[in-house]
Amino acid sequence: MQLVTAARGTSGEGGALERVLIVSANMGEGHNATGRALEGAVRERWPAAEVKWLDALDQLGPGFGGLFRRIYVANVETTPWLYEFFYDAIWRLAWFAAASKRFTASWCGRRLAKPVADFAPDLVLSTYPMGTAGLAWLRRRGKLRAPIGAWVSDFAPHPFWVYGSADLTMVMHDVAVGLARRCAPSAVVGVSAPPVRAEFRPGDRAGARHRLGLPPEAFVALVSCGSLGFGDVEGTVRELLAAGPEVLPVAICGRNEALQHRLERLGEPRLRVVGWTDRMADYTIASDVVVTNAGGATGLEALACGRPVLMHRPIAAHGKANARLMAEAGLALVTEKDGELTGSVRTLLAEPERLKAMAEAATRHCDSATSLTAALESLVDSPLNPAPQRLRPEDALFLHVATPQVPQQVGAVLMLDPKADGSRPTHADAVHLLSATPGLRARLLPGGGLWRAKWQEDPARSADGILGDVELPAGSELESSLTAQMDDFFSEPVTPDHPVRARLVTGLEGEQGALLIALHHAASDGIAVIGALVGQARGKPPLDPPPAPLRRSRLRGAADRVSAVTRKRPGRRKEAEELARGVWALARAGTAPRVPWETGISGPRRHYARAHLSAPQVRAAARKVGVPTTDFVLALVAEAVHQELGAAAPERVRVLIPMSIRDTGTFRQLGNHTGAASVDLPTGAMSLAERVRATRELLAEQVTRGAPRAGNAVVRVIGILPPWLHRRVARLVYRGTWFSMIASVLPGARSPVVLNGSLVRTVYPVLSLAPDVPVAVGVMTWADRFTVCVTVPAGHAARGDRLAGTVTSAFARLQSEAD
Repeated sequence: MQLVTAARGTSGEGGALERVLIVSANMGEGHNATGRALEGAVRERWPAAEVKWLDALDQLGPGFGGLFRRIYVANVETTPWLYEFFYDAIWRLAWFAAASKRFTASWCGRRLAKPVADFAPDLVLSTYPMGTAGLAWLRRRGKLRAPIGAWVSDFAPHPFWVYGSADLTMVMHDVAVGLARRCAPSAVVGVSAPPVRAEFRPGDRAGARHRLGLPPEAFVALVSCGSLGFGDVEGTVRELLAAGPEVLPVAICGRNEALQHRLERLGEPRLRVVGWTDRMADYTIASDVVVTNAGGATGLEALACGRPVLMHRPIAAHGKANARLMAEAGLALVTEKDGELTGSVRTLLAEPERLKAMAEAATRHCDSATSLTAALESLVDSPLNPAPQRLRPEDALFLHVATPQVPQQVGAVLMLDPKADGSRPTHADAVHLLSATPGLRARLLPGGGLWRAKWQEDPARSADGILGDVELPAGSELESSLTAQMDDFFSEPVTPDHPVRARLVTGLEGEQGALLIALHHAASDGIAVIGALVGQARGKPPLDPPPAPLRRSRLRGAADRVSAVTRKRPGRRKEAEELARGVWALARAGTAPRVPWETGISGPRRHYARAHLSAPQVRAAARKVGVPTTDFVLALVAEAVHQELGAAAPERVRVLIPMSIRDTGTFRQLGNHTGAASVDLPTGAMSLAERVRATRELLAEQVTRGAPRAGNAVVRVIGILPPWLHRRVARLVYRGTWFSMIASVLPGARSPVVLNGSLVRTVYPVLSLAPDVPVAVGVMTWADRFTVCVTVPAGHAARGDRLAGTVTSAFARLQSEAD
């Protein structure tokens, strides 16, 4: 098949499009009406463009278009229960929706491939779900590089309408955005002004009535149920006639000649019966209300003219969904039972202010929505919507375990000294630094059911867009002001859709600044954050994205390759044996010993307590007692826990200790490349020197058994499970049942780091809590300091302060004892 490439117009700079393809379907007039509105906007913006139409149904093969139309009409008029069943199934049964969409997309995409390639469009616009499905299929297979815009001409989108492979999906109201993203989380969704022809706009009601020969003083109720005249139109007309002598129904029958004859036989002098007409704009402007039962093109034309909509006995499936959503938006009244329409019209006659309010709401919505021309320009100027990539199991874990009470976000606090000229760090300095932040342009797509979690790049995101500024009164006290800012900033969770936030705080004493960075734990681990910051200072390129995980169909081949290498290289066999020992140790560990502190976490608000130690002194003290600095610092944490719990302290507290398993191939990659050791730190009564030795022994035992790699392997293995089961298992393994606190010692910069002239004096690592785990301690080496940051729920602030303070006092005491 030929590859279609887009000549990316730059509409804002006067660029031109040569060829525009509109994919619609002759299924009633709604889809074609939307296409005509889009064609009008194209010709207004790019007058010289060649516009071609394709009917998606006619492309499916001889006779299929007519067959589909007959099935649709039969479903709506004869078997609405079957139509409702299908519509409900694609919402309730994810597997059914996925299978149906995949089949439809493949079928339609193959049929569209040749005519699309032959025309070689610069822009493709779809107004019909099956057309959008086929275009999305072509995009996923690299057969279509032109921008794809899809307009949902119904008020309520459904799964068949929305595809992430389209570059822009336009819905009709803000209340529909969430539904559209539920259908396809990777879709770019906007709110469009009603896609109707230019003549549908607020106009002179009296003039329109004069042109149509309608009495100026009547209450005109325009009845339009689409070009096919679906539903009980006769019953609707009778209810309107019963509402009062001033009510004048105007029934548009479209192509339904049988309906026209039935209404004419009623012989009602107040009833105006109209067949097919090209004056719908005049009739809509002339009306006081528009009565319909589907909410498609007729409803959109009414809103564009600022006319209230009455949805009476909505047709099955999409008609009922449109009615619910229009009522939720305050743009329609919905009536179902006999007499309800009569009652609603009488209410509007008696309360003209209510009628006026509905009309004003429709006008406000149309004025605030994106115009068709603006949407088309954005579609042409913006990059193509990137394809989502599957999230690695190590990263997806943190999406699955995140809850509103225990969000999963990590971060850092950078203390910036004033520059050589005495000026404070600026917004521009922070933007320069943040340009290397991991996950800056990522969107996280949580998945669920049959869908695996994914991430998607958003090229439009910038460092400036995630950065907020807080300027404190000059000379604000450092410790208290910084604590307040950290508690406020990190207590607002990042979201999967916006996984990175930052805040620059200035005005601290000594002209210091603080840059606070928070990112979703699924975006990356702490090592990547620090690596990005140091790399930015050293002029290194941004971090690489993580490699896409192997598809399940490739797992067996990958296992065969690993097995072959293991047979040839004894070192690999040793690693495999170490991994097996680690998994066995994890299996035997059992649940964590009980710790007498509150484990309930009531909400996302947190408190962050800080401390720092002299790095040269810590290293010297660790050398004196003959232990690595990591073990030494963790012994200080164990001492702090012992003193906090006092006489109630158990002999052991199980601590989850994340450990990096990065190597030269993954050091510059995004994502989480960590294992974890669950260590029962000694917290019972003993001397501080004994606690240091015991910590060393316990930690060495876990590392020797291969616990870090085993923990990482377990996380990767459960990622093979079906998504719904992966989510459940992740929540079972990452919780307080298995560990009582989190502690991590992160490597940082050993030498001073200067960014845009500001010395990064200190960096505090910020860790997240886990469900039923109310304490997390992050420790980092940064230049001449070991920094400590303790995370606790906001209600346990005093505990966090005591723990941080005890780490400092325990170190001083240990130094004194050693001397």
